[in-house]
Amino acid sequence: MNPAQALLFIKDFLLLFKAEVKRDLLFMKRYPLEPISFLFFMYLILFSINQGFSKLMKTETSLINQEKMILGYCLMQFVLATQMGWSGQIQNESQTGTLEQLSISGHRLGGVLFSRGTAQLPRQILSFFILLGAYCLSMPGTNIDLWAFYKAVPVLMIMAVGIFGVSFLFAGLTLIFKRVGFFFQIINFGFLGLFWQERAKLTDGSLPAFLYDNFPLTMGMEKLQAILVPSYSTKYDPHILFFIPACIVSAGVGYWVFRSMEIKARKYGLLSQY
Repeated sequence: MNPAQALLFIKDFLLLFKAEVKRDLLFMKRYPLEPISFLFFMYLILFSINQGFSKLMKTETSLINQEKMILGYCLMQFVLATQMGWSGQIQNESQTGTLEQLSISGHRLGGVLFSRGTAQLPRQILSFFILLGAYCLSMPGTNIDLWAFYKAVPVLMIMAVGIFGVSFLFAGLTLIFKRVGFFFQIINFGFLGLFWQERAKLTDGSLPAFLYDNFPLTMGMEKLQAILVPSYSTKYDPHILFFIPACIVSAGVGYWVFRSMEIKARKYGLLSQY
């Protein structure tokens, strides 16, 4: 890519980014209850589960560390919001017949989705900390240092690159299969189970341990615990110089899969179905 092409690429991305920021702000202005009710709904799920288990067990002893439970759940919400911003919007546009118009515009569909995810990232980071703060206030004894948020924000931004790879994969599946909402819900709860794993209980050299050590989302989870939970200590602390490439590779693989599915969708005329 020569300098002129690079400049054109940057200009094209900034144009898309500006349009997606404006689109996101208009959405929040016209439908303010949508993001608020989503956060409230997500809050109620874990709060209700925690209260239910407390009543059933009648003890504060838990099978999982409360801080890890809260962080993992908030992180699942972060992943879910990103995924819904990509594959969920593709499903809506497919149903309304606007997906084909988007796909034949002067911009690549993958570029549109990437700019959309980047534009929504500040709102999703803010939602993450709002949800985390709500749990800290409503669950006494939660040992999470919210004042360390300035250290956690860069981790979330790097982690978002890895999440974009997962979102590209989900978006590609949506192009082919259209209605895949329940499948994604299963996958998202699978992520929650992954976040709640205890690394110390996994056997070194096993497949689960390898996935835990090299998957960008669990690497980010470990770093968030190290930053936000003062009492947390572990021998596994992914270095930032390994964490960043892992997220970039995840995004690259996700984009490659998305492009393959997009080509297949164009070949069989799936983009024009609604």
